[in-house]
Amino acid sequence: MARGNPAETISEKPLTNVLIVVLILVVIAAVAFVVLRGRQGKPNARVDPLADYPEVYDPHKIGVGDIITYAGIDHVVRGTITLDEEGYIWREHLLDGSTGRRWLTVEDDEGELEMTLWMRREGTNLVPNGDVILDDKVHRKIESGTAKFTAEGTTGTAPSGSMEYADYATADKTGLIAFEKWARGQSWEVSTGRAVTRSELTVIHSGPPE
Repeated sequence: MARGNPAETISEKPLTNVLIVVLILVVIAAVAFVVLRGRQGKPNARVDPLADYPEVYDPHKIGVGDIITYAGIDHVVRGTITLDEEGYIWREHLLDGSTGRRWLTVEDDEGELEMTLWMRREGTNLVPNGDVILDDKVHRKIESGTAKFTAEGTTGTAPSGSMEYADYATADKTGLIAFEKWARGQSWEVSTGRAVTRSELTVIHSGPPE
């Protein structure tokens, strides 16, 4: 029985093996390309910084243009006032939302973060002189003084200057009153407030991503 040419049979086997190896390499390269494209996604896509960590924000870096959500309502920071009383610094931010304007105070008191939301009270005719009665509650003075300030954005104050303040609270600290005077001859501005925790606020900083 004829077996053909042995030389042809031997020379064809290496050629077949080479084709198989080349085919495998092409398949591997194609799979790697698809995987890499999938990982790259959109090169300029921005990621929501608060998607997984709703409390990841720096209260001391809140500034004009930031978005602050409180009780399900979004507010934009319209202006910021930085106050300095002999080296003790705190900030007040004007928040503007669908339910009106609020002020947010951010400060460190002996290393502890304190944040307070304030609402302006018009027509009270109150002055910081002795105990103060508002909303049928007695408030007593806890501190007062003067501070230098600088302002940016919309605040309703001068760009800089000095101000007077007096803070009052009820005995259980649930009721807070702030008296502020931003210029000589100006009448006292009166606000009532409540302390808020960091987790009650969601803040999206408006600055460019780092």
